[in-house]
Amino acid sequence: MRTSLFAAALAALLLAGCGEERKPPRPEPLVELTLTGPPDAATTRDDTMAVSGSVSPARASVQVLGEDVAVEGGKFTADVPLEPGANLIDVAASASGRRSDFAALRIVYEQRVELPDVTGRDADDAREELEGLGLDVATEDAGGFLDPILPGPPKVCEMQPGPGAQVAPSTEITLRVARDC
Repeated sequence: MRTSLFAAALAALLLAGCGEERKPPRPEPLVELTLTGPPDAATTRDDTMAVSGSVSPARASVQVLGEDVAVEGGKFTADVPLEPGANLIDVAASASGRRSDFAALRIVYEQRVELPDVTGRDADDAREELEGLGLDVATEDAGGFLDPILPGPPKVCEMQPGPGAQVAPSTEITLRVARDC
């Protein structure tokens, strides 16, 4: 009895919908978001990047990295701070009565360190300073046969790459050290 009551109710629901013409819902138009700069997968040595683009309709709102950005005449620009290494910048555009549009950019911030001149300085102090800059330090013995018996601590005779070179963090710097250069 219970099964037939369920079947009757189901049949009534199905028949109630018959004969009615149902139109599929009209899809909302899409907000059009176009990024004009920088190009995807760009590399920079600056710690900020200007992200720009346009939206249609011009009244659309834009967010870059979750922050609202001013839109004027359908165009926008936002200065984005970058972290060293790879950055993913998301951009979203929305407008009332329209489906939102999204885009993302990959930007690589290639941070550089200028090497200080540590030649002539105590080898341990030079190592500490360079490691403080995020560099890897290797040392090579540049002293002669009698160097171990000479007085005083070893000092830096030469460095590779040389002073003033621009290198990426974690670059290995080789210090040639001896008590008497």
